[in-house]
Amino acid sequence: MIPFSDILVRSLSGYVWMLPLLLLYFLFLKKAGKKQSLLHIAGVFLFCYYLFGVLTVTGIGYTSKIRFRPALSLIPFVGMVTGPIDTALNAVLFVPLGFFLPLLYEKYRRITPVAATGFLLSLSVELAQMFDWGSSDINDLIVNTAGACLGYLLYRLLSKVMPVSWGKQLCADKVNGPTEVLLFASLTFFLMIFVQPWVVHSLLHIG
Repeated sequence: MIPFSDILVRSLSGYVWMLPLLLLYFLFLKKAGKKQSLLHIAGVFLFCYYLFGVLTVTGIGYTSKIRFRPALSLIPFVGMVTGPIDTALNAVLFVPLGFFLPLLYEKYRRITPVAATGFLLSLSVELAQMFDWGSSDINDLIVNTAGACLGYLLYRLLSKVMPVSWGKQLCADKVNGPTEVLLFASLTFFLMIFVQPWVVHSLLHIG
């Protein structure tokens, strides 16, 4: 398991470059007549840092060299039995995704788009891990998607006690949720693969 201090350094080394991009993005929305609430903007900043955390924990961009070395595990359910702790951690890793999506975007207030996004994000991670950043496991796809669904159910529970005004302010206004999520995820992958390793190895001289 990657040490917590290493996770913190690597995730922040990528996230720090995301901050000005997010500021520019929200300024663009404001000029386009799509100004977002401060509560939604704060939620997006947290959501994006979570994305950097996911990629860091899964080993994406851990080395500065990109080499196609796939390590595949295509037999479903076997690893879930032999490694129950890892299975539980993989599910927990994607619970925040299922919580953030409906919290920030109205189009994700059904379980189907949340499950689909959880699956696609997990699939992207598994494909990226083929470049010498880990093992691609079909069980991770299953468990991560289930974790996103659990996060959605948690949102449904908390939304019943959350003040209506909070829900409205947290939700994006006049923007396409799936397009925005795709934009944030794409930028996160780009920064973690191409920028974060340079910061960690060349500037900070770690590892």
